[in-house]
Amino acid sequence: MIDKAAIQRIKETVAPRKAPILSLYVDPNPAKPENAGRAYALRAKDALKALRVPEAIAEKTLEILRHQVLEAKTAVFFAGDGLFEVVLLQVELPLLSRVKTAFLDERSERYLVDGVLAHYGEPFLLPLVYALDEYERYGVVYLDREKWRVFEVFLGEIEEVHDAFLALDTEAWRRLSLDAPGRRFNLGGIARGGAGQDLFAKRLEAWEERFYKALAHELQRLFEVRGFTRLVLMGPEEHTKLFLGYLPKRLWEEVVALLPSLPHPGATPGEVLKRLEPELERIEREKEMELLRSLEEAYPKAAFGPEVLERLQEGRVEVWVLPWRMDQVVYACDGLYFPGEAEARAYCENPEAKPLAVVLPELAAGYAAKLEFVRGEAQRRLLERGGMAALLRW
Repeated sequence: MIDKAAIQRIKETVAPRKAPILSLYVDPNPAKPENAGRAYALRAKDALKALRVPEAIAEKTLEILRHQVLEAKTAVFFAGDGLFEVVLLQVELPLLSRVKTAFLDERSERYLVDGVLAHYGEPFLLPLVYALDEYERYGVVYLDREKWRVFEVFLGEIEEVHDAFLALDTEAWRRLSLDAPGRRFNLGGIARGGAGQDLFAKRLEAWEERFYKALAHELQRLFEVRGFTRLVLMGPEEHTKLFLGYLPKRLWEEVVALLPSLPHPGATPGEVLKRLEPELERIEREKEMELLRSLEEAYPKAAFGPEVLERLQEGRVEVWVLPWRMDQVVYACDGLYFPGEAEARAYCENPEAKPLAVVLPELAAGYAAKLEFVRGEAQRRLLERGGMAALLRW
């Protein structure tokens, strides 16, 4: 899994490098028909040839694409004199848009075609940095029958945090499991009563409160140290709901799902991820729909359709929302961009057509607009509203 140290190392080793550097983003997902027979390697070869990448760098990169099994949804290469970095991601990147024909932008030394985005010049980290900065980092608390476990899920990968809750008494958790709510006072089928039960109940409740508060404190520490942005609780319903009540407000607000336990204790990280994936997908799509609804409700502090491009270049766009699959074309004219050729011709005689995916990173960075991409139903609704939306600063 890519952790904070790896992210920092990439930024420190690649970003300061002097041009020219090859930055190559490839979608090698074998599940896609268009990638059959490693067709992505042929598309990458065409891209490197069009950009006139030196043969030694091109061959070293293509050797991996042709002959190595890339178990990834996105493969990222940074190559140059004394530099060769490969990053494999288990998520897709929105800028690898499916375009009908290859596009070479000689001005920015960039080539885009069907799942391949190549850049030769200054290090081009924006697509990777987008993924690292914008994908949610989930903390998953799994109430196993034997102990409490914590997993980190980020960029389609999962890792168990082995030192989580080490300071806590694991035997205490076993006792709490046996004395779970609803059965703690029915021992051996005999209902206990009287003052003894009352005293036992008070002691158990006090102990239970201390235990859960200690767990909540440890989780808050992990949340900050690991950089979690969302939380999921997995386990018996009586325990997840009870624990939820002990979380501080900040953590409570970040809990996005309460899920039941897996059928057997000691589940592997892979089994936990398999259970989580459809839920995380559902959560992400719901969040995207919420974003779109919030923009619709924010009007007139929101814009939709071609108007967004104009507001962006006025410096008014705070959040720029786009469909995951981009096939939009914009027209460049004297440093300005227009949604249609007719509008551009009012400013210059021969505007240049460019895929939005090619110019998007510089436009967003140049006007300090935060990018958000939507899929599924949110993407469909966004396309009905002109293909883009924005939250305006003023």
